[in-house]
Amino acid sequence: MQTQSGVEGSTEYRIVEAAISSDRTADEVDVRFLISDFQIYESIFNPYLTADITFIDQENIVQDLDLQGGEKLTLGIVHIEEVQNENVITKEFLIDEISNVFKADERNEVVQLHAIEYHAFESSVQNVNKSYVGSPSTMIKRIAKEFLNKDVLIDGIDGINDMKLIVPNMHPIEASLWIKGRTLTGDGLPFYYFSALGVENLVLKDLGTMLEQNPINANTPYVYAPSMNMSMSTGSFYNILSFDYEGTENLIGMIREGIVGAQYQFHDTLTGIPETMHFDVDANVFRRLANSNKIGVNNSKYNYAPEYKVKDKRLHDYDSKVISQLASSGAYQTSGTVFKSFQDEDVGGGQRKKIVSKAVQGFLGKSPINITVRGRDFITGDGNYTIGKVIRIVFLDTNPIVDQANSAKIDKKKSGDYIIMLAKHNFRLEKFDTTLTCAKIASVGDEMEL
Repeated sequence: MQTQSGVEGSTEYRIVEAAISSDRTADEVDVRFLISDFQIYESIFNPYLTADITFIDQENIVQDLDLQGGEKLTLGIVHIEEVQNENVITKEFLIDEISNVFKADERNEVVQLHAIEYHAFESSVQNVNKSYVGSPSTMIKRIAKEFLNKDVLIDGIDGINDMKLIVPNMHPIEASLWIKGRTLTGDGLPFYYFSALGVENLVLKDLGTMLEQNPINANTPYVYAPSMNMSMSTGSFYNILSFDYEGTENLIGMIREGIVGAQYQFHDTLTGIPETMHFDVDANVFRRLANSNKIGVNNSKYNYAPEYKVKDKRLHDYDSKVISQLASSGAYQTSGTVFKSFQDEDVGGGQRKKIVSKAVQGFLGKSPINITVRGRDFITGDGNYTIGKVIRIVFLDTNPIVDQANSAKIDKKKSGDYIIMLAKHNFRLEKFDTTLTCAKIASVGDEMEL
């Protein structure tokens, strides 16, 4: 008989279900008490979760189930504080790879599995080859419901409502991500399509909505201050256990991508007339975001410094790259109806929205930071508290001199309100924490204080 062991013995959370099943056999194997550790990954770029699971095979599980990479793993977890509320998180995964198997001793094996959320497996075996009409977001919603039986929460308003397209032989998730690339707001801000740990539905959310959110921890920011107490005169905060800030600020890469200053040519294959425009990231992106109060109307500390010059000419005034694209085709224009094809946009600068989307996504990833914090704040079954949400992070500056009030100053470069882009939940026997990859468009203004 199995006894409580592994991560099930943790005081912070419980595994209430961990069952491996297969269509090839009626047997279902309970591995709750065999799991030694596992990780669950969320990504704002993917509409599915992934996981790594390690368990001790003491009962010939791999042999008897004949694991071949198509088995279902049903995983249910609950934080110890949520047991009475029954806020259990239950997810179905497909075991898509046996990552490693090695002997712990003569009779026991350690098995490491990789898994992907089950609807991604269902997507892989289906093919979409049909026509859709309407807004890109409603197309994605229809595909998810029809092929994956998943609801999609749409948080944002499309800038296009009259598109027509034919999905060219893609599986449902592949098709949705393709369409998502043309799902933009009226200002050209991109949408992100993702699966979150705490909810069953998928989420399609635009960046503008994310930037306008209040931080979920506005009154209890995450602070990297190992030597300080857990409370301060201005309120409480949560400690950042560790962080890394590397591989950032690659401005020259942005210039070479054509998202700082560049000339774009969009060719209309119906009329043969090209539309040429200069893209200026300062005017077309950051000043517009500031004026719409998405990064603080008085905040000039963007991820791009407009003062940089080469030969007395600002970087964004150069046409550092010339990029040509096929744009409009007029494929669905008839005497009675007019629908936009996949790349169609209105004349007079409508194509600029595509460049804005590309530039915003590029600069959002320019200054990422990884922080490891306690996992409790993100593991509950009543909502999404991770990817697509905004959190407040505070770092102290490196100047040892304090003012007369003996108060610490913040590092305004690294501190700020960040969007959570990736989350890795680490479930181990000795501790449970979450590593977040976070990104922001601008540094904090003068209004942020400790």
